[in-house]
Amino acid sequence: MANNYDLSMLRVFVSVYKTRSVTLAAENLFVAQPTVSYALGKLRKRFGDELFVRRHQQLVPTRLADELYPRLREVLERLDAVMNAAEAFDPAATTRTFRLVLSDVGITGLLPKIMAALSVRAPLASVDVVPLALSHAGEALWLGDADAVVCTPVLNGQDLDRTPLFTQPYIGVRRPDHPRIGPTPNLAEFEAERHVSVAVETGHTAVDLRIRELGIHRDVAVTLPSFTGIAGVLASTTYLGFAPRVYAERSARLGEVGLYELPFEVPESVVSLYTIRRDLPSPEIDWLRELVVEILGDGSTVDPA
Repeated sequence: MANNYDLSMLRVFVSVYKTRSVTLAAENLFVAQPTVSYALGKLRKRFGDELFVRRHQQLVPTRLADELYPRLREVLERLDAVMNAAEAFDPAATTRTFRLVLSDVGITGLLPKIMAALSVRAPLASVDVVPLALSHAGEALWLGDADAVVCTPVLNGQDLDRTPLFTQPYIGVRRPDHPRIGPTPNLAEFEAERHVSVAVETGHTAVDLRIRELGIHRDVAVTLPSFTGIAGVLASTTYLGFAPRVYAERSARLGEVGLYELPFEVPESVVSLYTIRRDLPSPEIDWLRELVVEILGDGSTVDPA
């Protein structure tokens, strides 16, 4: 079969896959919509597959498109890396948009530190922050939808590079004037109260796992999608909750919550940085990785296994 394709067709495919839209793909590629539609038509004919079908106002990839996307994206990334190899990466001049996946606690506690450093070292760069969805975090890196993920759970995958940054202890949180629970409740007092928990998708599962391991009774009144709303819920109830210590102590200083020691030991979690492992180096991602490790790493040597 003749090689009746060009790189622009591959870029159209990748852009449509990521945006699920001919209109947005055309805008991202700075071409007219008919150009994108024409390229899609040629690709469909070449692969003998629809590649994208319209459903609920967006283009949904077929199974073949899902299989093709990571391979074609990698081809383009490798080609771009080769073509740009002669140009040294200059953080001070880059206008790249870095894509970070962070939990809600990471957004409130870690992102300001990253942005403070980035504003000085790469003042023209931008950051697109995506909330952590644990079940999709590794896939986001693999598909190229994220440059880096910072989270507590271990993300599995031979193509992922993991760098431990720091350990994260948890502490109990309650309303400041809780009528029954003081700074050091015993287990019976803890079990007698109703509780606030957070969704597994946040990645903060250490307390839940420990409670199950120990067979502790916990009457969960509400499960929140993140820690963001926990102070408001605690202020209007007598429920008990938990949070990463740094986040909880910051809320306590603002008078939003009171703190108490959990009446059982919870192993400290390791917060790690994840990026995709590449056959060819990416100066931009390598620089971002070094920056995050420098800014957030505590210098401890933690076994990532």
